[in-house]
Amino acid sequence: MTELSTEQKWEVVDLCYQCKLCDPICPYTPGKEHEFELDFPKLMTRAQAIRTKDRGLKLNDVFLSKTDLLGTLGSYFGPLINFVNRISIARWFMDKMIGIHKDRKLPELATLTFEKWFKNHKSVVEDPIDKVVIFGTCYTNSNDVDLGISAVEILEHNNVECVYPKQQCCGAPHLSPGDFDSFKKQADPNVEELYKWVSEGYKIIVTGPPTCSLTLKSEYPDYLEMSDKVQKISESTYDISEYLAMLKKEDKIKTDFKNSIGTVNYHVSCHLKAQRIGYKSRDVLRMVPDTKVNLINQCSGMDGGWGMKSEFFEESMKVADRCVNDISAKESDVACSDCSLASHQIKQASEEKIKPSHPIIELHKAYGFNDSERK
Repeated sequence: MTELSTEQKWEVVDLCYQCKLCDPICPYTPGKEHEFELDFPKLMTRAQAIRTKDRGLKLNDVFLSKTDLLGTLGSYFGPLINFVNRISIARWFMDKMIGIHKDRKLPELATLTFEKWFKNHKSVVEDPIDKVVIFGTCYTNSNDVDLGISAVEILEHNNVECVYPKQQCCGAPHLSPGDFDSFKKQADPNVEELYKWVSEGYKIIVTGPPTCSLTLKSEYPDYLEMSDKVQKISESTYDISEYLAMLKKEDKIKTDFKNSIGTVNYHVSCHLKAQRIGYKSRDVLRMVPDTKVNLINQCSGMDGGWGMKSEFFEESMKVADRCVNDISAKESDVACSDCSLASHQIKQASEEKIKPSHPIIELHKAYGFNDSERK
């Protein structure tokens, strides 16, 4: 790094989109007993924090961090906002004024949020084998509601009690520009609420993008003041497929599948790899008879807000092209990814030739659920 110019150093910082794929294999990663112990992703976040402190937040960073606000607006004005987001002149202004690239297709906002659905949902679990808190994530709540519903119905089908307490975005968007103060303000209410439940024996099940489960497991302990509450939340958090795989290992999951899935091209999320938990969604999908799973180990290049920014959109799509090529090279009945934003990226990069599902959505279909059965 000492031989790089200042401009080159910042180029490295800006092009690090926190996929964290270097973390499991880098010999300098903390815990590998190397004398040059170094957490490179966190070094890049620290550099962003220094720059943010000097110059302030960019407008697109502020915009992309307001996920809860955007979701609330979507619940009232979703169809209008979705319509405006498809108008070229509106997107041109968004590009110039806010810094969200005009060609980036934005995820549509749902009028029926997952929170609203859950409030009206009647649980059918009478003799639960376990009890869990659903951490729906802002994306599941406002954009990918079917994923949250499918997760709850699968869990309840397997006699797991589900609760959905007050919660908000995990805070991950604030870490991209190194805005640690805002991250703490966003995370603290979640810590207080979730701790109440884990203290009563509930596990935390994250149904949305793996970034969110990674944040609760790793970023909360690293960036918040370490406490028994934060540690307990970290230890009690599971990705939805990770939890189902655990039930399978304990022989507590039902296998009364009614439909087949076929061959699946399964895109492995970078932030699941960073959790070092293995390919749990692959293992869960394989419970369904006659299911073959092809692993797609290529980053989609989305990284949440990074791929939406005007300055990085084109680079993001170049990364996505490699992922699309890998998926297209293998015949399958369905493509899926644990990361809803990665699916969104793949869909756009493939010009909608590939429309990825989610492993939980596919498992939901295999169990034979349909919309008319929802309570």
